[in-house]
Amino acid sequence: MGHNHRRVDETYGVYAYSVGSVEDAMTTTERQPLTRERIIQAAVELADEHGLEALSMRKLGAALGVEAMSLYNHVGGKEDILDSMVEDLFQSIGPIDTTAGWQASARVAAMAAKRALAAHPWSITLLSTRETLSEGSFAVTDAMVGMLLADGYSTEVAHHAWHAVASHVMGYAFQEINSVFGNPGDPEQGHVEGLIAQYAERFPSLAAIGPHLMCCRYDEEFEFGLDLILTGIAALKLPS
Repeated sequence: MGHNHRRVDETYGVYAYSVGSVEDAMTTTERQPLTRERIIQAAVELADEHGLEALSMRKLGAALGVEAMSLYNHVGGKEDILDSMVEDLFQSIGPIDTTAGWQASARVAAMAAKRALAAHPWSITLLSTRETLSEGSFAVTDAMVGMLLADGYSTEVAHHAWHAVASHVMGYAFQEINSVFGNPGDPEQGHVEGLIAQYAERFPSLAAIGPHLMCCRYDEEFEFGLDLILTGIAALKLPS
């Protein structure tokens, strides 16, 4: 095969280079067999870099060096891929250690969930627009609620507590993904900083916290709010 390739290369030039590229792609594919896991991982990477709007079967196939139709041997289509990306988000949170007490365990789990969401700019959009009742979401919810029930909280309080923590995680991840604060040198942050200074007399309290906004540390701010929520939940427990 190699001898024929060299002879064709001398005769047909650019066309032979194209043939060689296909052969190289085939060799790469042989070294890394196409699997469902590879497809989902490639979809995550494509969405991370270019956004969900750039995710298509054609572009995903190109990223993997195969024809789009080859993907259907492993996935049901784009909808299946998007559902799997949601499931992967929950799986990336990892199993929740429920042995450290509900408050400490919930804190660790919430921080892990926020990091997982904030690492993928598309995460909140996907969670907000798709069915998220997957095995991964069930596992996270069951572990968090189970800790509260085991500690003596009523089902009603456990339900409210779960929603409070989950909303804080999703809301803050959204804010971290989209906020201009905490990015010194970013032109948009500079614009906002200028506006705050411009209206300092009219909005003095906002101007007073302006320096803190400009150097916002997302993990610290998230933990501050999370601790307030967890402390409030702890206060709802009835004396035994």
